[in-house]
Amino acid sequence: METKNEESPLKIRSARAAIAAGLRLYMGNFRRIFRATWLPALLCAMVAAFATRVMITAVGQIIQVLGVQALAYAPALPQQYLAQTGLTLLDAIVTVVLMSYVFGMLASHRAEGAIPYPTRWWLLPDHHSLTRTLASAAIWLLTQVVAGGLVAALFYFGFVRQSMTIMGAGAVLMLVISALLIPLVYPHMRYLTTRDTNFFQLLRTGYVQGLRRWGYMFTVLLVMLLLLMVALTVTTLPAIVLVVASIYSQMGATMGDPLGMPSYMDWLSLVVFTLSGFIQTYVIMAIHFPTYYMAGTIEQQEILRNEKAENTIH
Repeated sequence: METKNEESPLKIRSARAAIAAGLRLYMGNFRRIFRATWLPALLCAMVAAFATRVMITAVGQIIQVLGVQALAYAPALPQQYLAQTGLTLLDAIVTVVLMSYVFGMLASHRAEGAIPYPTRWWLLPDHHSLTRTLASAAIWLLTQVVAGGLVAALFYFGFVRQSMTIMGAGAVLMLVISALLIPLVYPHMRYLTTRDTNFFQLLRTGYVQGLRRWGYMFTVLLVMLLLLMVALTVTTLPAIVLVVASIYSQMGATMGDPLGMPSYMDWLSLVVFTLSGFIQTYVIMAIHFPTYYMAGTIEQQEILRNEKAENTIH
């Protein structure tokens, strides 16, 4: 494992070095991370599994009655939608709690040079990290809504042609959101991994600093996103197979075929969805560690930049 000096986030690293250092930190401390986070990760996976099961049930009901008794599913589906909404909200809450553990460990690493070893197999979330994670999630959601509203305004006022294809409109959407939101990653990460900062104070300077390093941040995040997509595709395959099998079975039943699914399919699917979601949780978690080093690099570059400016003045 690296020395504390080499592990320090306040060190200038290339995009490749930041990704390598982040993944090294994650894998080198995986036992500690797992010991601290397995319970909220399991809860998160179970909630997502139930939400997926509810979605499949709702789709099955629609398929069975669509075109036969169009009104028959109207009273039933609101119950499914209500359950789906409730589970989605619960999943968001559990995810915030889980991420508070991750950012709490990164804050400890920044302050002390090491990720602490949990003394028990279950831990209550750190109040400070939980509060900051919740605030950050709310601010991030608000900025996404604002970015979406800006894109809608571009279409409404004619800056983007209404006749544009879906792919073209999607490209404009991604371009605007990337340009606006990527620089926000830096102040968010600094806020989440420090104990004595105010987000809005960080935002005043951090957003501009993020804009200055936009290309660097885009490179790190793009590479991590591509790696994440590959890993998630592999870990999601069993769940995808079950979802597709369930839907095709329901479609066959509408044409008079036997359902073709064993009686224990519901329980089997819940187990597979939970296991798949549990693994995916730790795959997704990995992206925060290179981002942590990316933010540290930008912070160190800004420190050196300010020192150089002060020396020039004097």
